[in-house]
Amino acid sequence: MQTIFTREALYELVWSTPVKTLAAEYGISDVAFAKTCKQHFIPLPPRGHWAKLEAGKKVYRQPLPSRGLGMPRDVSFGGSRWDYYGPLPKNLTEIDLRPPPPFDETLDTLRAAITKRIKKPTIARDLAMAHPVIRRLVEADVPRRKKYLASSYRSFYDAPYFDSPFEQRRLRLLNALFLCLEKNDARVTSSGKNPRDFSVRVGLTDVSIAIDDPKAERTSWHGSDIAKPASTPMIARIGPGTAVEGLPMTWQDTAQEKIEAHLVDITINVLIAAENTCRQQELSHYRWLVNRKADLIERAEKQRLEAEQAERERLIKEEKARVDRLLSEARALRDADEIRSYVSLVRARNDTSRDPVPDDRLAQWAAWALEQADRIDPVISGRFLLDED
Repeated sequence: MQTIFTREALYELVWSTPVKTLAAEYGISDVAFAKTCKQHFIPLPPRGHWAKLEAGKKVYRQPLPSRGLGMPRDVSFGGSRWDYYGPLPKNLTEIDLRPPPPFDETLDTLRAAITKRIKKPTIARDLAMAHPVIRRLVEADVPRRKKYLASSYRSFYDAPYFDSPFEQRRLRLLNALFLCLEKNDARVTSSGKNPRDFSVRVGLTDVSIAIDDPKAERTSWHGSDIAKPASTPMIARIGPGTAVEGLPMTWQDTAQEKIEAHLVDITINVLIAAENTCRQQELSHYRWLVNRKADLIERAEKQRLEAEQAERERLIKEEKARVDRLLSEARALRDADEIRSYVSLVRARNDTSRDPVPDDRLAQWAAWALEQADRIDPVISGRFLLDED
């Protein structure tokens, strides 16, 4: 079961109750609980804290640091990263939903602060000390290059991915950018042998980044043009889906300036894009809850109206059934009276008949007939009161 706290509420909780107790209460391990707190920059009491507190000794309470870039203001336990939009609170229709409060810093203020601390990255001449993501790509290209060079027929499809001057320039740019991002607490990952896009995780928010030829078509089943010159136009882009009003998300080579001159701006805007995405997710979550609440209320109202309509139809049907029963009983009473009248007439006329039926046979028949009349008579049987009962 997912449990959500604000950072401030969780901070107060872990400094008032031991982590082992809290972890057991919320059904997770104390290691996972502590790891989540550390991930959200929530300090935990040091070893011996509770013993000192119990002994009446003075203890130091570490203050709550600021939230990290790309980190949500709420902390979730018991869910996965895919549970951001669920589960719904049980009493959602009764909760007074309010928009998230404004953040302490505007994006402009935050960008100015980030700009002051970021140093211009150095573009290495070689990739001997490359970022791990770049190093893996280069190392994975080694057997492909050997096979290509050893082949008597060198096919374009077997060529190494990163041997051309263009690819070498691209890798050096990506390497400088990745190292700069890592120094600012961002983690870069990639997938595939010949990736176009790379994922940058800032806090708990992912942003994609690419530096490439805008016309390039990358696949893992064929190589690249090993003669492609370094002067080929190159474009850098952040996104998609991470646009920030007023900030560029793309940079392109021009005759006056190359992408190399914009690595600081790219780094800063990646961090800001992640923070903005994190903030937008919080607002999206609020809007999602508002819509779900409205849906639940509408569904409940629809069910109420349908239930009322079904009850009205049931009462109408029930009343019709009672009237039909009443008419049926009236007919049965008339039939019973007709049988009795018929028996009386038979008895009266039998005496004047030329060949009268013997009294014992007539009495036997009359008893049977009157018994049938009593059987169908709703008054004698009491059936006319069954509806009321």
